[in-house]
Amino acid sequence: RGLERDGQWRFTPPTHGVLALSAALDELRAEGGVGARRRRCAALCAQLRRGMGDLGFVPLLDAAVQAPVIVTFRMPSPSMGFDFDDFYTGLAARGYLIYPGKLTAVPSFRVGCIGHLFEADMRGFLEAAREVLAQMGVVL
Repeated sequence: RGLERDGQWRFTPPTHGVLALSAALDELRAEGGVGARRRRCAALCAQLRRGMGDLGFVPLLDAAVQAPVIVTFRMPSPSMGFDFDDFYTGLAARGYLIYPGKLTAVPSFRVGCIGHLFEADMRGFLEAAREVLAQMGVVL
């Protein structure tokens, strides 16, 4: 009994979930499919790694093994004047949210390269990071 046999949901259908999936698939098709999406994310990842490197941040993983989804950066030393909470708050005030690193034994934070993000968004994030570091008086 169910969707496969008679086209009916057994219980109340999750209409919001079905509509969200439909919209996501439409966006994916409009972008050119999975390959095109992956290329966009890979370009954002490279842009992020390059820009954060210019600011003095060091990625946890080598570029050869980096997936184009999320980049983990080593946390700069507090002795350099870097305070993650201040960095996080400054970025959030400018509309950018990052993730504290919880998955490594190395103090770190993560920045995503997926979702509805484009080159201009990454440029904006990198400029915000530059501004926050300047506001904190931190040079890495």
